[in-house]
Amino acid sequence: MAYFWPADVAVAAVRSHFERVNWEQRFFFPPYRPVEVTVAGDDLVVKFHYEGYAELFAVRFSLDRMPEGPCTGDVCQTVEDWAEEIDWTLDEELGTRMVQTAERTVADDGVVTLRWRNVPGTK
Repeated sequence: MAYFWPADVAVAAVRSHFERVNWEQRFFFPPYRPVEVTVAGDDLVVKFHYEGYAELFAVRFSLDRMPEGPCTGDVCQTVEDWAEEIDWTLDEELGTRMVQTAERTVADDGVVTLRWRNVPGTK
């Protein structure tokens, strides 16, 4: 499938963004750590650990909606800007109790996929 930016480029940009974050110096709450960024179908999937929980969580972001920023809904000029908006979205949603309140689906491998209100660029 053709996306605004190729899926592998989007995945690489999100991975690169998370690799540059100094998690110990991170100003923003919540205490989460990305573990893996992959593609599943038409979605970019960010898997992460959340402090105080044993489960591995995941959130899906629609690749079909690029270059719309998943946090602001604005058109991102670069894939790096889009990756940064994924981080912003996770900060905001996880900081407002997403882990505790979101609709969840548990996969056979135990990964808990969280789904919440229809934020632009997410599923």
